[in-house]
Order: sequence, then C-alpha cells, then structure tokens
Amino acid sequence: MDKLYIGIRAEDKSYWERRTPIPPHDCKYIMEKHSKIQIVVQPSTKRIFTDEQYLEVGCLVQEDLSQCKAIVCIKEIPLEKYIEGMTYLHWSHTIKAQPHNMPALDMMLKKNIRHLDYERIYDEKGVNTTAFPYAGIAGIITFLNEYGKFLLKRDIATPFLQIGPTYQYFNKKDAYQALSIAGQAIKERGLPKEAGLPIIIGVLGSTGLCGKGSMEALSNLHVTMVKPSELKELVNSPNDPKHRRTVYVCPFKTTDLVRHQEDYDKEFTSQDYYNHPNQYTPVFHTKYLPYLTIIVNDIYWDHKFPRYVTNSQMRDLVQSGKSRLQAVCDVTCDMEGSIQFLKKYTSPDNPVYFYEPISETIHDEFDSKSPKDIMYMSIDFLPSQLPYDASIDFGVALRDIVPYLAYSDSTKSLEESGLPVFLQNATITLHGQLTHKFQYITHLRNINDQLKEAESFQPKKALKKVPSYLAIKLTGHLFDTGAINKILSLVQSGCKFNIVDIQAGQSDNQQTSCLLQLYSKNKGQLMDEVDKVIQLCETLGIQAEME
Repeated sequence: MDKLYIGIRAEDKSYWERRTPIPPHDCKYIMEKHSKIQIVVQPSTKRIFTDEQYLEVGCLVQEDLSQCKAIVCIKEIPLEKYIEGMTYLHWSHTIKAQPHNMPALDMMLKKNIRHLDYERIYDEKGVNTTAFPYAGIAGIITFLNEYGKFLLKRDIATPFLQIGPTYQYFNKKDAYQALSIAGQAIKERGLPKEAGLPIIIGVLGSTGLCGKGSMEALSNLHVTMVKPSELKELVNSPNDPKHRRTVYVCPFKTTDLVRHQEDYDKEFTSQDYYNHPNQYTPVFHTKYLPYLTIIVNDIYWDHKFPRYVTNSQMRDLVQSGKSRLQAVCDVTCDMEGSIQFLKKYTSPDNPVYFYEPISETIHDEFDSKSPKDIMYMSIDFLPSQLPYDASIDFGVALRDIVPYLAYSDSTKSLEESGLPVFLQNATITLHGQLTHKFQYITHLRNINDQLKEAESFQPKKALKKVPSYLAIKLTGHLFDTGAINKILSLVQSGCKFNIVDIQAGQSDNQQTSCLLQLYSKNKGQLMDEVDKVIQLCETLGIQAEME
C-alpha cells in the first residue's frame, strides 16, 4: 500500500521554541485510525518530546520531508527551507499583510505553496480551535519570578522568590504547585510592609483568552479577588493587617477603562465601543491606575482604540506623588500600544527592562539610584515557555484535521481539492496565487507601501497643506465575495486611500467591517469618488456609512 506521508518540522525560529504541533500519542492516534498515513518527524534534541518517543509509536524520524504531502509546524519557516509545491500548515503572520513577513508570503507564492494558517481555522461557532490561554499563564509565572527579584534588589525579600521562570517547569501543574507554595507562604509568613502594601494586581482584558489564562494562574497564588470599586478603600487603609497575608487581584473589563465622551450615562456595549472608539475617552488612568501595584495587560488593542496608559499620564501621576505602580506584565505586547511605555520586546534570557517615567527613558539593568523605575516585562512568545501543555492541546486540535491534508489534492482547485470548507477558509495561497478570500492582502500591501505618504496628510501640518479627507465605514461580506477588491480597484485610480480598523468575520455567516479613508487635494474629486464608492456598495450589497 502506498503511504501518504505527513511531515512535522523541527522548529527553528528560536532556540526557546520547544513545542510540537502533534505529540507522539496523537501521531499514533492518526496512524491507527488512518492506515494509509505515515508521519515523518524531523529530528530535534530540544523538542519537548524526544525522537525516541516518536519512534516508539511508529513515526519515521529523518531530516528529509520532501516526500510528504503536507508539513505541519508552529512558527514561521526560514525562506530557504520552503519546499517547492508543498502544503504547509503553520502560523505565517501574513493575513494582515504584516510587512516583516511579506518576503515569506512572496516565497510561498513563488514556490507554489499551498498554505493553511492556524489563525483562520474556526469551528461552526466562530471559535478559533488553535488558540490557547498559555500566553497569559506563562506570563504570570515568569513575571512573579522577576517581581520577586525586583523587590529583592530593593532589599525586600518575599515568597515570590520561591517561584521560578516558566521554562524551568515541565508543565503548568508543576508551576502551579510552586505558585501555591508561594501563596501559602504569604498567608503564613506575610509580606513586608516595605513592599508597598497592599499589593494590588490589575488584570486588563480579564475575560479574553489570555486574560483567563492569567486569572487561572493567579488563582493558584491564593489571591483575594476585589472589584474596581473597592480599590480606593483598600489603599486608604494601608495598616489593615489583612494586607500582609494576601495579594489582591482586580479584573478589569473594557467598560472600566473608558466612558462615552458626551453621554456619561450611556450604557456601555462592547459592540458600540468597537464600532465607534473615537466617541469614547479613557478613564482608567484617573479612576483606577493610582491604586494599582502591578498591571497585567491581556487586553486586545489596535490603533483605533485609545491608549489606556500614556507616557504623559504616567509621568503626571508619578510627579503628583499618587502613583503606586511598580511593575507591568504585558502579555499582549502591542508596541507603544494600550500602554504606551512598552518600548521594546524582551526574551526569557532577559525578561524585563526598566522604565523611568519622568525622563521617559528605559534601561536594561536595575538601578538603585532610580527609585521611580517601573519594571516592564514584554516577552512576545510566551506560549513557548509551556511547551508540554501547549503541545498537548495542539495535538487534540489537529489530530482530526491533519488527515484532510493527506487525502486532499493540492493540484486541483480549492473547491475540488477535498478540503472541508473550514480548511478551505484557512487556505491563503494555492497554485502560486492568493486564494479568493485573501486577495485583499495585495491591496493591504499597497496601502502599507503608501502609509508614510498617507501620514503626510495628517492635520499636524498647516491647514492649507491638508487635503480633503473623508472616511467611509464598510460593513458586509467584504472578503469572501471579493467586494473589497472591487471597491479598492475603483478608488485606486481616483485618489489616495487607506484602509484601517479591519474587524474580520470569523466564519462565512459573519460580516466584516473596515474603515476606508480617502484623501485628495481636490474636494470635488473626493466627493465624486465617495459617490462612486457608495453606488458600487449598493450594487454589491455592502453597507456604506459616512464617518
């Protein structure tokens, strides 16, 4: 019987990357259920599962994967290692036309790669089945280890020193045991008042996937949960003996972070905020930030949203003597994003830097002569620090998906290839071209190329130099019907444009929205283009709303 070979790459983006997409026991599951499939594993001496474990379940272990029908991995692939005509399933970080990964997309197109991306694999409920909470979990463990060392450098010993960095634990069970022991030590021996009691950890985005991971990890520290409305009273009673025996955790929702600019009494809804973020103003920095010792940042953010903590807000708070903030654990890692003083990414080798809020400068080493420093952790590949648990969950998610790659025919059209619809929807490249749903990437690349020029049109210049500007919010089935391609082709010839705030529908029955920004030095020409866009949207069944 001719075998259908599926390959598993040895991860090589970073020496810290020890995960595997399919553990040995799931390889066995696949091969026993599908006798025609043979899994081939590239050898690795750092992977969380050994080559011997793969051999024991019947896998082949060899460097050459060229005979495989598909190759599965986790992170990006070096350009020179793409195999001509191969099918790959991995995270490529290309669907938003991320500039630093466009060479990889070009290579996949050049080499006729069929590429499926984890980021677009959704079930019938619109849930990404390959997204896990490990960034939030790993972030908390390593952060608490660093926070303990930070306090020790200030001559303050605490039970946080009993917690190691995440990567030193085989799995989260072992890590949680260390958290529990430290929490019990806090309860029994207490925290020194010199640490700045009460220690209050605020978790932004606590209901999201990362936030749930952070909250799960923190719960093992035997913390005391509090509400945002209780923070002021806690801080105003610094001598309360309970403060020595616990760490307080305060989860924040988006409704705690902003308020409507005009209608203060308007009931907050996430949908209205996401659709009209410019109508909201941040309040977190005045209402709650003065009471926090630590921020854990798990919140989703992009540039259409206001920042929740800016450099100037932090500086003013410190200068007024009202800041208690000692450290930040930034899980989402948006560079100069929701917390503006995220100035650099860190690594497990050097997990933190220090931010001086008055001068707005950073340095890598602790400085005892800089007492206002805020410790900042911003590791941007945290899940790799829990390779065992992350790999186990990956295997569960992929073991019934991988056989489709083996049985499908990449030489045929997407619809005739044999892939189920949910995997067709995750296929970015095929036959040297972007698939229909992802043709918008070409337009986004053009926009990125024009971005610097578009920025010159911002109102920071003298008014007479600013061209006319209008924005249209587009809502509907923009990508799956090809409507966005027709709209952008129309405006390309008439004026300069930018497309931002893409909120992609996560399944075929969900709509996508984006903001189309149009610029022109001729106001009449701009209005003509707007009319053309609106007319075209009417014929395409796309809702067009002037912003």
